[in-house]
Amino acid sequence: MSQSHVSFDGYAAMPIFSGLNYVNVGPRGHFTPSGAIRTTPDDIDAIFSHLATHQINKLVIHFHGGLVRESAGLEVARKLTPVYTRAESHPVTFIWETGLLETLSRNLTRLHETRLFTNLLTYVVRHVAKRLGGGIGAKGPGEVMSDEEILAELLRDDAFDRFDAGARGGARGIRVEDLPLIQDEIEAEVALEMEADATLVDLLDSGMAETEYLKPDVMGAPSTGAAKGIVSTARLVKAVAVVSFQVLRRFVRGTDHGLYPTVVEEILRELYLADFGAWVWGGMKQVAQDMWLPNGAAITQDSHVGTYFLEKLSAYQQAHPGFIVDLVGHSAGAIAICEMFKAGVRSQLPLTARWLIFLAPACRTDLFLEEVVMRPERFAHFRMFTMKDALETQDRLVPGIYTRSLLYFIAGALEDEPGVGIAGLHRQSSGQAPYDEGMYRQVRTWLDQGHRRVLSSTGQVPPGLISHAARHGDFDDDEATRDSLVALIS
Repeated sequence: MSQSHVSFDGYAAMPIFSGLNYVNVGPRGHFTPSGAIRTTPDDIDAIFSHLATHQINKLVIHFHGGLVRESAGLEVARKLTPVYTRAESHPVTFIWETGLLETLSRNLTRLHETRLFTNLLTYVVRHVAKRLGGGIGAKGPGEVMSDEEILAELLRDDAFDRFDAGARGGARGIRVEDLPLIQDEIEAEVALEMEADATLVDLLDSGMAETEYLKPDVMGAPSTGAAKGIVSTARLVKAVAVVSFQVLRRFVRGTDHGLYPTVVEEILRELYLADFGAWVWGGMKQVAQDMWLPNGAAITQDSHVGTYFLEKLSAYQQAHPGFIVDLVGHSAGAIAICEMFKAGVRSQLPLTARWLIFLAPACRTDLFLEEVVMRPERFAHFRMFTMKDALETQDRLVPGIYTRSLLYFIAGALEDEPGVGIAGLHRQSSGQAPYDEGMYRQVRTWLDQGHRRVLSSTGQVPPGLISHAARHGDFDDDEATRDSLVALIS
């Protein structure tokens, strides 16, 4: 055994945290360790042996966000063990680490400090604001904000938020079919502006523009003896026009995330995300799938952790009628649970949960619809705890740099399409256009039934319907939300 297992005497005593309370998932979803802690097949066997020996009839499986390092995932498991034990249930937390939050925070901060990124922000904001009008910077349609006005606004913690309502009003005067012409106009204007921008020209010609995260096609061929190519001015002109087009189109369609966050998202998509952070998000989702892949006859360190656990759980539930399983997924942990459900069907491993509880789920809305809404036979009860949009827009992922929550950043910058549906975003299930038709309407109708959704921060409501989480990462720590988990699982 990789851990010394310490059992606890019923539920009366304070639980002692041990390897019985977590399952560590290694690279590619295998048992192979990637850090200081390790779970082996014997460790999983020990969990179910412990359940049988102590005649424990309730198991809660918690999937943390998958966005943190191993040590942080272990700390989540340690903190939640007494919470779930208070609900008279044996807790097991799946620890699967990627460090996405650290990667995003580090890269966004470093990127924001480069002169090239600041220049791009200024160009795009100036041309988008000119087309939207709406009182941005006290300007009307066609009027241009100066660089000084833009830079002063960017220093605010809520950069450009006060102009979002006016910008959305201005977008109603733009037709989608006119956007290609507007893009051509912007490209022509930017070409002249950049040619006359001596500071930018000198920065690019010097080869000193920081290009660590740029996509390869932005770079010109390296000159003789140079370590890297020089950024192409022509490519930047094209990029500013394309980004401006994408921002304007999202405003016209109603899928923007506010002026400044949307500009940041589209600049990252067009110029930077090849080596910026999307690969980490994609890799994390791949682990969420891989941990449930089929195993061979022989179980080795290359076997898939989730599948081995699911096989044991399914067999145990069938052998012990009345054994209760509750599932809790925070953020990307909801993705892991959806993938587990899919794997159970694929491998013919029946699993029925009593409570399925999502905390600020980061799974896509289409995945949520397919694996949860359309498959109610998989659980008896469902509840989602997430933030009202007013709190979501005030949750600064990286203060002063990206001024919306992690869920907004995932939807706007990390998924394949900008503004894609994310189940935990209240705005997308509020019934407001453009999220009032199709799968959004179907999901909203389902969530509105039977108190399936709790929006923080709540007022005086019955137990199990309370949450005061004000940030995406709060749901594991918020005492009100924890009390609700205890009330439900008890």
